[in-house]
Amino acid sequence: MSGHRATTKESLPVRRQPSETAKWHMSREAVDLSVPEIQGWTEAQCHEFLVEVRFGSRETVSCPHCGSVHRHYWRGHDNRWKCAFCGKTFSITSGTVFAHRKRPLKDLLTGMLMWINSAAGQPALELKRHLDTTYNTVFVWQQKMREGLVRGYNVGLLSGDIEMDGAHQAGRRSKEKRGVPQVSRPVETGAEEKGLTEMMLTQTGRMKANRKKKESGAFDPEFGRKLPKDRRILFAVRKRSGRPGKGAVATRVAVGLSETSPVAEAILKDFVAMPESWLNTDTSPAYQELGRRFMDHRTVEHSKEFSGPKGQNNNQAEEYNWRYDRAEKGIYLNIEPKYLLDYAVETAFRSDTRRLPNGKQLKLALHVAMSVGESLFWKGYTRGHHRKVELIHPAPQPAPASGPPKGTDPRRRMDARPPR
Repeated sequence: MSGHRATTKESLPVRRQPSETAKWHMSREAVDLSVPEIQGWTEAQCHEFLVEVRFGSRETVSCPHCGSVHRHYWRGHDNRWKCAFCGKTFSITSGTVFAHRKRPLKDLLTGMLMWINSAAGQPALELKRHLDTTYNTVFVWQQKMREGLVRGYNVGLLSGDIEMDGAHQAGRRSKEKRGVPQVSRPVETGAEEKGLTEMMLTQTGRMKANRKKKESGAFDPEFGRKLPKDRRILFAVRKRSGRPGKGAVATRVAVGLSETSPVAEAILKDFVAMPESWLNTDTSPAYQELGRRFMDHRTVEHSKEFSGPKGQNNNQAEEYNWRYDRAEKGIYLNIEPKYLLDYAVETAFRSDTRRLPNGKQLKLALHVAMSVGESLFWKGYTRGHHRKVELIHPAPQPAPASGPPKGTDPRRRMDARPPR
């Protein structure tokens, strides 16, 4: 009988235990604010929610014009305060990235909660359908939230056990593949005549040959070649929690043209307290000299192992790279280099707040976004006022406007005969 029981027990499938992340997302504590709850609020209740988020109390608020913190005069007929010192009036969104809004506060809070609830990110087109509004409205809302996180969240020094890694982003050769069958390959020929070689090459092969002739982007010393002109390196700097199984607790991100020592040094100076910290990286030559400035520099050779014999790893930085790839390839699709940092900071915020209830995530994101002043990048975007610089290290660089030149009629391009 005992043998029969043992056989039966061995034949039963092993039940997979849910991970700690799955347990958290399935728990009641993970959700403390819902869309139906916000939809049941009045405009006054939405106003009170934002007052708590921005000022913490209605008793003392800060005037965005003169900066005075006082119990200013409340004007209930238009939901505005009048400053007791400078006499100017202001609303709950005055002096924030959401200044000069047109939509009700309920729509704004609903849209931002939906954006927070998305695990990897949310397309603006999806939010447009949820709220039944214009694409420009929700797109600018989301971008202003990202701008607030770039200016207010991706700042400050980290210290302790630090991981750093760079990942190649953007610069995909989409033009070579567009309209070309996947089976098309450059014809390998041993002909010495240049004309015959060019004649036998396919369209893809000719474009690759032309790309090799002209200089493109920055030089990559690790692989000894030039990168595509629009290729960027996304650097992730993460602080370990120090507790087993808890991962990273803080993230800073930056964008560079190449993974070199000067770029890495500029990023570490902005985000890491060097003498007091430990650095964990891979064996890239960009970090070899910088490692001497830290208390210790631990490296892992990824071509051979994920973790060294003494536990050396930068798995938290690699985890961020995976999380960003999931957002870029699964949600946002082909992010332009000029706005790469904005989406990278959004991913960093989602990663750092992964164990917070969604209501607290919303409050934190709104508090940060409403504490950096009016929008510098997206104010007047629909009227043609676009960002003219790309935020990269060691210094921002001019960025050309995306899209066709002003005055171009897209119908002419559509009606034009395709080249043979």
